[in-house]
Amino acid sequence: MSLAMGGAAATSAGTAQAADTLLSQGKAVTTSSTENAGTPASAAVDGDAGTRWSSAAADPQWLRVDLGATATISSVVLNWETAYATSFKIQVSGDDQNWTDIHSTTTGPGGNQTIAVNGSGRYVRVYGTARATGYGYSLWEFQVYGTAGGGGGGPTPTGTPISAYKQVSASTWEGANAPAAALDGRTDTRWSSQFADNQWLQVDLGGAATITGVELNWESAYASSYRVELSDDGTNWTTVHSTTTGKGGVERPAVTGKARYVRLFATTRATGYGVSLWEFQVFGSVDSSAATAPLLSPPTKAPGTLNQFALSAPADRAMVTSTRRPAFSWAAVAGAARYEVWLNVSRTDYDFTASGNLLDLYTKVAEPTGTTYAPSWDITDRWTYKWYVVAVSGSGAKTTSNIRTFSVYKPDVETVSDGVGLVNGARDLNKNGTLEPYEDWRQPVETRVSDLLGRMTPEEKAYQMFYNVQSFPRSGWHFGPAQPGDLHDILLSTAATRLGIPPVSAGDTTAGYQTTYPLQSTLGASKDYPLDYQLGDMQRKEQLEVGARGTLSPLAEVGTKVLYPRIQEGGGENADAVGAQLRALVAGLQGGPELNPASVLATVKHWPGEGAGGEAGIVYDGVTIKYHMIPFRAAMEAGAVNIMPGYAGSSFLDPGGPGAGDSAKILAYLRQNLGYTGLITTDWLPSGAWVNAANAGSDVMGGADPGAAGFTMAGFQQQVPIARINDAVTRILRLKFQLGVFDRPYGDPVNGPYRFHQPSYVALANKAARESNTLLKNNGVLPVRLNRGDNIVVAGARATDGAACCIWSSYFHPNYGSQTTLEAIRARAATAGVNVYQDSGPAPKLAVVAVGEPSYTHATSWPNTQPYLPADQLALIRNFKNQGIPVVVVLTLPRPIVISEWNGLADAIVVTYRGGEEVGPATASLLFGDYTPRGKLPWQMPRSLDQVLKPGGGDVQADSNEKWDLPYDLGATDAERADIRAKIDAGQPVPPTYGNPLYQYGAGLTGWN
Repeated sequence: MSLAMGGAAATSAGTAQAADTLLSQGKAVTTSSTENAGTPASAAVDGDAGTRWSSAAADPQWLRVDLGATATISSVVLNWETAYATSFKIQVSGDDQNWTDIHSTTTGPGGNQTIAVNGSGRYVRVYGTARATGYGYSLWEFQVYGTAGGGGGGPTPTGTPISAYKQVSASTWEGANAPAAALDGRTDTRWSSQFADNQWLQVDLGGAATITGVELNWESAYASSYRVELSDDGTNWTTVHSTTTGKGGVERPAVTGKARYVRLFATTRATGYGVSLWEFQVFGSVDSSAATAPLLSPPTKAPGTLNQFALSAPADRAMVTSTRRPAFSWAAVAGAARYEVWLNVSRTDYDFTASGNLLDLYTKVAEPTGTTYAPSWDITDRWTYKWYVVAVSGSGAKTTSNIRTFSVYKPDVETVSDGVGLVNGARDLNKNGTLEPYEDWRQPVETRVSDLLGRMTPEEKAYQMFYNVQSFPRSGWHFGPAQPGDLHDILLSTAATRLGIPPVSAGDTTAGYQTTYPLQSTLGASKDYPLDYQLGDMQRKEQLEVGARGTLSPLAEVGTKVLYPRIQEGGGENADAVGAQLRALVAGLQGGPELNPASVLATVKHWPGEGAGGEAGIVYDGVTIKYHMIPFRAAMEAGAVNIMPGYAGSSFLDPGGPGAGDSAKILAYLRQNLGYTGLITTDWLPSGAWVNAANAGSDVMGGADPGAAGFTMAGFQQQVPIARINDAVTRILRLKFQLGVFDRPYGDPVNGPYRFHQPSYVALANKAARESNTLLKNNGVLPVRLNRGDNIVVAGARATDGAACCIWSSYFHPNYGSQTTLEAIRARAATAGVNVYQDSGPAPKLAVVAVGEPSYTHATSWPNTQPYLPADQLALIRNFKNQGIPVVVVLTLPRPIVISEWNGLADAIVVTYRGGEEVGPATASLLFGDYTPRGKLPWQMPRSLDQVLKPGGGDVQADSNEKWDLPYDLGATDAERADIRAKIDAGQPVPPTYGNPLYQYGAGLTGWN
């Protein structure tokens, strides 16, 4: 029977195999309800059988997909999770209002159903009327097959859109439907304009591009008349497609050409609303050569012999502000056949394990035959470029020039509605119509610092040393993270101050901003330092999107004390490995070997190394301090310019003295012995300690509120000498000018959030979790090789604990559908036809018991002196083992614990640490053998509690059986400890072979046998 209703036609049919084209994947989808943020409607059309939509536990419920245009529907595939529908309908509609049934059943079997249908419409809906379980409805995938119709206009473009996540602008936008929503690859977000004609959306492809196609995925408010335009400069436009008969849906106008900018210009609306796009995708390729330095060599140190001939231009210490392609020249060398130009460009592939300043590593960028070189690529903004030239004779003999330095700074000066105008292309920060030296970005940093310092009152200077800018706009710092709009408002408020000095926002984003990667101890299990750099770089990019220019991380702490709660935040027990990790993370956060206008300010902590004792006190001596200084020196070699002293004092550096932040002796060691010249920011001290901290040498009072009870800024100025204030504020201003925040103080609170959590970022987080996951033992039960229809039980306190992956402010993962261990195993098992039950189930062939310590920060979740599984978690392992069921223990391990009591019960142990938002899927993939394990323990694991503590002992040095400042000494003899000390004193690596732990540092299987 056929009929027509609401523009949709349909007939009913039976079950058949899916045919024709998959029309629904990635399309816009809506639903009656969702169970939680981890099971969104979009998961049912994402092509991933490991993600799912689930509804509220009620009838009826529906899921509707917008195909973008009218299509002929031939079949529908429903891949149900265990919560399926016994009664449901498949419906189509042409207008999303009037629906026609094309399939109906009251005996739905669940599982994977392929239903042949015959109908047409733009919208397709599964409408559930009766549930098979007490839960809601849940679909792994909802797939609609058929033949596309509608807008058409050209072949489906191939490849990855070159417009995805690029910079975008628009004539207008409506509410939260920002322009960038049309470039985020998600068909449940959209750009919509105000209700008017002549609206446009423009994307900057980031470089000269060859464009092969455009796809417009319209929401119902489409344009009937529009044109597609191209431009090389964003000002002069050429029309390459124009229509007055736009049909909406998915349109693919035949667009080709070469340009950097692409613009959709909608001249006439089809509805009374504005115009609205789910996605605006441009296809082709982008030529990145103009923005990429030629890398003709690895990063290399300069030759030992220099000054054999002279460089000419740029002048030594020149500040280049007029071009990104300065001309290089040098004196001719007799007999030279060619020359090599070496420049310390920013790299991502440094050897982070090698000592030495990253700024002193050069790359060969050119091999001219003459004595000049004109770059064909843009040199990015940085303050310390160093270069030299090597003359090469016909026989291969080499002579080397002197080394010169220069800087490049050519900012795109920001203009927003903040009351600050431009004078001669620079922000008139004090709003007097005259360009002062501190406002002029063409001036050297030190000139700007000196000029601004001379204009500030003592009170204005003092405020720069404090936080809480949201209440005191003259303060220098903001404690984040904040919502993008809130942060933007705070930044705007500072523009209204007398001198317009911008703040820096920094928060405890210790493992990512909006994409959460594993903690440093977890990364210490993988030792993939190029990946660590990428993770820092990813965090930098996300923070720059919204103007969050600082982070209170990373930690330069070596975890040599088992009972130190924050051992989870440090990089493990190997100081050299922690140092390599610090070089990588700091360089990634900075986007290069020094702080620059595209950096996020890294705050290295907690000086002087709280891993050797904890926040109550540091116990190293004149020998072991050398071991704990290694990561701090490494961070400085990577260009770190902000260090945070912790709460702990040091019995060696300042016997009987205060905590590091207000200890002059501890801070003097940093400056005098390590040669540190950067900023010192205290941890969160009480207001009564701020004067002492400043007088001791701290420059910024971490988290300090000038409005704190009992504190006055006048009193602070009276008790802290002006010379000390000037010293601190000079460093603060220098850092801010180097960050470029005087010239570009803002992020993009409207569009920036749509560039968070990109698929490539999630892939990095997943890779980090995979590489860190450690297979500690395996009796042959892994990888899982079960038959279809077999059952697995997943149990344990951490199985459904989504927060255990992360700490501090890294709780953004639920917004993007990250999976718990249970959810991830269930999803992965479904692809193998294996059933997963929670806690108990019929005839399980395997039990996965997820145990370990919940999330915590300063203090452990379990009693600190009881580092072992609680009785209830241990009982779970024993219970399954007693039933004869093979047991895989998935251990959340933020710190070393004693596992001897159950180590023999487990058939396999997988250690996941604090693995970030992707630890669930990464662990499930490991269990099923999707990749080979490679993680290694970043600490020793104690054989017994008496290797850590005396019987009944507390967390005090007198009760400790381990040496808090020594690595690898669990169960070690006095002779072994003496040998460890001797190697540290001699500056030699300490091999992880000492003591008698249950598992040694570096333990972990790298195969399945």
